[in-house]
Amino acid sequence: MKCPLCQAMMVLKTDKIEQDGVAFDAYRCSECGEEIMTMKQLKVLAGKYRKLRKAKEITFAQWGNSLAMRIPSDIAEEYHLTAGSQAMLVKEKEGMRIIPGG
Repeated sequence: MKCPLCQAMMVLKTDKIEQDGVAFDAYRCSECGEEIMTMKQLKVLAGKYRKLRKAKEITFAQWGNSLAMRIPSDIAEEYHLTAGSQAMLVKEKEGMRIIPGG
């Protein structure tokens, strides 16, 4: 892809929006530094932000030698979680996933 400003070649690079920790791909001109995104790259980035907007902040507390996690009440109600409910905790590449009813 050529730069729309100086016509030099653009290279694909991965960058990160530090304040949110969101990684994204874009093209950067090797000559003038202009950066652009394709519509596909922009849609991927928008999807990451839509997912982040749905995220809830949680709090960890000490419980003996373990940590306990406080789950917001609206999420607990949606998944029918009550005190004593069980779930599976799965390690994944980008973090962890909790599967209710484990």
